[in-house]
Amino acid sequence: MITTFSNKRLSAIVTVLPTREIDFADEMQNYGYSEMKMKKLKKIMGYDKRRAAMPGETVSGYAEYGIRHLVDQKVLRLEDVGGIIVTTTSPDYFMPPVSNLIQGRLDISTDCVCIDISQACSGYSVGLTYAMMTLEHLSDKKVLLVSGDMMTFKVGARDRASRPIIGDAVTVSVVENATAAEPVYCALKNKGQDAMNIVIPAGGTAMPITPETSVETQDADGNWRSPEQFFMEGDEVFNFAINETPAMVGELLQTAGKTVGDIDYFVCHQPNPFMLKKMAEKIGVDQERLPNDIVPKYGNSNSATIPVTFCEHYNEMYAGRDVLQLCLASFGAGLSLGAVVMQVPRLDYCSIINYPHQG
Repeated sequence: MITTFSNKRLSAIVTVLPTREIDFADEMQNYGYSEMKMKKLKKIMGYDKRRAAMPGETVSGYAEYGIRHLVDQKVLRLEDVGGIIVTTTSPDYFMPPVSNLIQGRLDISTDCVCIDISQACSGYSVGLTYAMMTLEHLSDKKVLLVSGDMMTFKVGARDRASRPIIGDAVTVSVVENATAAEPVYCALKNKGQDAMNIVIPAGGTAMPITPETSVETQDADGNWRSPEQFFMEGDEVFNFAINETPAMVGELLQTAGKTVGDIDYFVCHQPNPFMLKKMAEKIGVDQERLPNDIVPKYGNSNSATIPVTFCEHYNEMYAGRDVLQLCLASFGAGLSLGAVVMQVPRLDYCSIINYPHQG
């Protein structure tokens, strides 16, 4: 699906990170790697630092903290909120929805539209598209897009394929109607035939949790995990992302009447630096215009990585400029793809803050 929206803008983003930082070297005993192998993985895959939430911390708690921060900074009034859209695969509960929890705790109007979308790595592109759709019916109201995950709770401590890169973060973006804003172009694609290539097998009705589903076993590659934990067919997902994403981006750019050279920055989902370097080559863009340094600093936080990247590089990207032409591209669980091409003037607010862990 490719669609176009008129008179919409992204006006503010806040990224909320856990205060707890984990160093790859501190967990090396879990993986059984030699020191030489550790150094190689650190260089190629970006294994280094990552942020991890503490037990009891939730997506709704981080989102509420971020929204209150935006209010304190006087860039948002709660009475102006007409919609809350949440993209996550680590909700607080099976029910109620995270969006309703946020709406209730902040005492936002009962007329507020509340939508939860189960999306991981493609969550920001999907959520931004849904936010634009919702704004078509909200006139002067704003939509809060909450994107983020706490997947560190769902990755095995000895899963050396995934554990070293998975991090946690929750982001809040303010999306609103705007007079005379440039058109926004959105693309969403899915390949559900390969959906099980990224999966947490147990926990739903297809495989209810039992004592047996919590037992970790070792696979042929030395990874220990249980059916209640995250699993990915790495090679299959890599091939899907590296081939399908550039094709989708090319199609969307053609629809928008733009070329790769017209885009100031490609802000992509951040799985690891290696994949993003290959992605830049396939798209045909120089590395400076496709940042790939988020995983070594914060980890892969699924649907949060695009806004995390934007917040991290905001000042340097806008140095000497007031407007950027951006392409936001994502790929992941589903298997899904999403991309947005839009002109983004300087935001009213853009920052990274830490969540104050209690206790």
